[in-house]
Amino acid sequence: NTLIPVHYFCSLYNLFTLSVKYLKYFLTASNGKGHGVHSPFVFDFVINVLNDKSHPPAFDKIEALRTALLKQEEKITVEDFGAGSAIDPSRERKISDIARHAAKPPKFGRLLYRITEHYQVTNVLELGTSLGISTLAIALAAPGRRVVTVEGCPQLSEIARTNVKRHGAQNVTVMNMEFTAAL
Repeated sequence: NTLIPVHYFCSLYNLFTLSVKYLKYFLTASNGKGHGVHSPFVFDFVINVLNDKSHPPAFDKIEALRTALLKQEEKITVEDFGAGSAIDPSRERKISDIARHAAKPPKFGRLLYRITEHYQVTNVLELGTSLGISTLAIALAAPGRRVVTVEGCPQLSEIARTNVKRHGAQNVTVMNMEFTAAL
């Protein structure tokens, strides 16, 4: 193993040439499309889940819920059984703040939806429901299948229960208890 000094590369290519080579690689590399992936499972995942650019109507329901929660200024008392919030250590929190900081970003909600739908998941157990945004994504992707979600905070579990029912997910059971008791 021989280490090649950095200045060796700098003498071969100037910054402009390196930038052009990187841009050419970025535009022509095909492994992001699944080519070069040897595992059939991973290839299927990349092609049919990660690279899926479709926009099912359920995404609009999920984001409508997120938008509505981001506007709610109502405060609730949060019982935190986990690590707690790094953003707001107080027990009194606005629903909008919880939606902003604790909910998964939209791209991960869409990913959960696509994974659940593609693999025809039969039973789902979610630990840490929060406001129910991710729960809704999973439940809408698996209509007629069982989704059980566990939330320790009574107020959050009631909000999540209301949210998933209001947005058409009848296949969800929201359990209000600590994870160890639920398991």
